[in-house]
Amino acid sequence: MPIHLTADDAREPPPDWKRMLWRGFTRRCPRCGERRVFRTWWSIKERCPRCGMAFIREEGYFTGVYLLNLALVLAVLFVMAIAFAIWLSENPGASLVPALLVGALVAVVLPVVGYPFARTTWAALDLLMTPMELDEIAEAAAIEVDGFPADDGPPADDGGLAGDDDVEPDADD
Repeated sequence: MPIHLTADDAREPPPDWKRMLWRGFTRRCPRCGERRVFRTWWSIKERCPRCGMAFIREEGYFTGVYLLNLALVLAVLFVMAIAFAIWLSENPGASLVPALLVGALVAVVLPVVGYPFARTTWAALDLLMTPMELDEIAEAAAIEVDGFPADDGPPADDGGLAGDDDVEPDADD
């Protein structure tokens, strides 16, 4: 069933910026608020299962995710360094080892834990800076109408062997 969208369809107001950012901070689709946008902790689906919005809108799209993650880690480490400097000024004989260990732990764990939040937050920021074009809205609506997100698709009719090139067909076929 073809979908015929007009410019009026694109005029539906998107969620306000606070709502979109909050959805991004909480690992949800910034457009509709759907929670099931990740396959695993680190792997985001190609499209939102509810509204069909593409999470990767162009080549190199998630470079901003790394920037957000880096900025978060650097900000936390900066605050920790200031707190440690204040603590060290009050305790001049204190060892540097505990602060270095905690800093190293934060530098390793925080990006791993924060990565999925950075992905959806970046999607929200990008959607705020570059609203969806009419063709993107039409594509998202087509995915939603068909009932299957582009990355999941309908179930295979081949007994689950889709993509197995090295499987020999039965002699009966």
